[in-house]
Amino acid sequence: MSEANQSVAKKLFISVEGPIGVGKTTLTKILSKHLNAFSLREIVEENPYLKNFYENIEEYAFQTEMFFLCNRIKQLEDVEEHKLAKGVSVVADYNIIKNLIFAGLTLNLNQFQKYKQVYSILVESLPQPDIIIYLHGHTDLLMKRIELRDRPFERNMSRQYIQNLSNEYEHYFAPCSLKHYFTTKIPKLIPVNVDNKDFINNPKDLEYILQEINRVVEGTAPLREVK
Repeated sequence: MSEANQSVAKKLFISVEGPIGVGKTTLTKILSKHLNAFSLREIVEENPYLKNFYENIEEYAFQTEMFFLCNRIKQLEDVEEHKLAKGVSVVADYNIIKNLIFAGLTLNLNQFQKYKQVYSILVESLPQPDIIIYLHGHTDLLMKRIELRDRPFERNMSRQYIQNLSNEYEHYFAPCSLKHYFTTKIPKLIPVNVDNKDFINNPKDLEYILQEINRVVEGTAPLREVK
């Protein structure tokens, strides 16, 4: 066990975030094992609108986004009651703010304004993470990973959509945006560029992430700027 593992002893709530194909679920599995934490994974393929959404975004955007919002809220309410409230650390492969990111790309202005009103009411009392690990990388790498995992509903995903999504993530996870969108509790941000950090195959890169988590726990990590 590494030094990073040994010193992370208190309850933590960590969100792993980033655009499609960046490795959120993989890192969540790895961290939950190393930190002896509960692994919370978002519901994706169970969304009944998803296949139609990627074939006709304009037609199915609102139904798709509302399904994701309601299911993630229920997941977070459950994990707060059954895990966090009982002192169990949690690593999630999403943060609820991703709903705003995706909805902002897919909904028209009128729909998005209504969606934000519902979002603000429903997420107000949800638990917020202590740490967000923000994974980001070049669009070509993300497209290659999406192609390799070959999920049926992702096969028609355009490069422009992934580029736009990455741009939105950069906006939302900039320090000034964190202060705006996380008004009750600003999480510490750990940005990880997957173009040059291979936490799957390189133990040193994984150790870097664990050490950054440690710095937050020890109170020595400032709010980070995204590089």
